[in-house]
Amino acid sequence: MTFRWGIAGTGRIASDFVRDFSAIEDGRVSAVGSRTSAGAEKFASSRNIARVHGSIADLAADPDIDIVYVAGIHPVHREHAVMMLEAGKHVLVEKPLAMSPSEVESIIEASRATGRFMMEAMWMRFNPLHVELKSRIDAGEFGPVEHIESDFTFEVPRDPSHRLFDPAKGGGALLDVGIYPLNLAWWWLGEPDSWSADGRLGPTGVDESVHMELEWRDGAKAVLTCGSTAPGPRTSTITCRSAVIRIDAPSHASPTATIEAHGTTERVVASAPGLHHQAREVQRCIAAGDTQSPRMPHAESLAISHFMDDVLASINGD
Repeated sequence: MTFRWGIAGTGRIASDFVRDFSAIEDGRVSAVGSRTSAGAEKFASSRNIARVHGSIADLAADPDIDIVYVAGIHPVHREHAVMMLEAGKHVLVEKPLAMSPSEVESIIEASRATGRFMMEAMWMRFNPLHVELKSRIDAGEFGPVEHIESDFTFEVPRDPSHRLFDPAKGGGALLDVGIYPLNLAWWWLGEPDSWSADGRLGPTGVDESVHMELEWRDGAKAVLTCGSTAPGPRTSTITCRSAVIRIDAPSHASPTATIEAHGTTERVVASAPGLHHQAREVQRCIAAGDTQSPRMPHAESLAISHFMDDVLASINGD
């Protein structure tokens, strides 16, 4: 079976997805939808995409599409994902899944009601390096994880109209990049038992930096940072009982890491990361008749959405 994909959106992440999708053997990008025909045609013309739709609704109505990658800005994720699910499409929704827990719940409910697959596109969880390291940790090779320090801080010129700084476009560092360190800690340690957070709001009212400290009942801790107006290390260090794992920058998309254990240093070099690894998981799950992935399940997307909502409320003094 060849899975037929549609792309809802024509921004940078949509372009990256189509680029990486060339590695998929049993799927093809068959159509793209945008707010205008001109935007869709421009995107499709240089990427060998056969069909263009001048609206997201037209893409949803396309009978020759099986799966849609929802790639627009954060505030449209819920609308576009629910529209596709109700039209009978499976969906992969760019992170964050939605702007709030209530929006996440509505997407999950639409997936449940329609029996269609839905997953948040947290591509870090599918990149080969992270999969290998997680597998080795789960096998007990390094002992339990005791501490995680992870950063995703980078510098973008402060422009009020840029999606990172415009509240109407879902601006803010936590939802855009802080979700990566948070997913790393959540994936490897589970939901924290306690936490604290502080951050800095910028002139437009969105969070421009966030510092989070998480703790678990077994004594494990995590220090997670993110920001959008200054350069940062963008590395991750995972301290286990008998090893220290250091993932090179940018750690959410790195193919390399160093493991110091038992007096030796191991250099780990994995296959290249990319957005196609999560696309393969989507196709695998659909072929198996599943409506969610065990690696990025609905309940975890919802729990992380609640957590980020609480963090932002704390920073805003709500």
